[in-house]
Amino acid sequence: MNTDNRVRRRELFNKDADGYRSSRPGYPTRAYRLLEEAGALRPGAKVLEIGAGSGQATRELLDRGADVCAVELGADFAARLRAEFHDRPLTVIEGDFDALPDLSGGFDLVVCASSLHWLDRSTALRRIACLLRPGGWIAAWWTVYGNPARPTPFRSALNAVLRHHRPAGVLDVVGPFDRDVWIEALGAASFEGIRTEVIQWPMTMSAQELSRLYATFAAVRELSEPVRDALLRDIEATAEALGGRVTEHCVTVAYLARRNLLG
Repeated sequence: MNTDNRVRRRELFNKDADGYRSSRPGYPTRAYRLLEEAGALRPGAKVLEIGAGSGQATRELLDRGADVCAVELGADFAARLRAEFHDRPLTVIEGDFDALPDLSGGFDLVVCASSLHWLDRSTALRRIACLLRPGGWIAAWWTVYGNPARPTPFRSALNAVLRHHRPAGVLDVVGPFDRDVWIEALGAASFEGIRTEVIQWPMTMSAQELSRLYATFAAVRELSEPVRDALLRDIEATAEALGGRVTEHCVTVAYLARRNLLG
């Protein structure tokens, strides 16, 4: 994704903060257990979350005893976070992580839940390393709604719908599986002990829930309203034709690495 598209697309989510909050599922418990097992997430841990959105990961970090500083680009999302977690150890900073001038460091853990690809990768990783204490951790993960290795009747039908409304490949999420690219980038930014884990989990949704989920994706939100509405109607009709409730094999791809103790 080129820089212009990245900057333009990441601003689309805030236009429907309510829809995002109600339609996006959370992340699997295993993603947080991975952090706990490494000692990166624990009661009292000082955590920076980049791109907190509507707080799916924020809630889990707080529930596990962390003190969280959330950086969020969207004003509506930031307001939601402050309102929902007003009585929790959460600080919300509204702004662009790539451009925030005076962000204090010393964090034990930095979490990017479905957000790291919206930043300039090399610049952001170097800055994250500087914001972590020596030996601190970075965790980044993404969810792919539909396991490429486990095709389903819905996925096959959905791909035909997407090809009809968009050029082939526009909605494919391949970045999380680019393991060598991410490992190289993390190593270049003074991270070591890099590990990856692929977490597979099922998600069952109604036709209406699937339509609302796809309405939150940037590649769908950027479509003109008539094209977007037609696409979402076709997604819903596709699920209805398969019984009205569809189970997808989802994959959450997680990366965990530690800042070099001498960095």
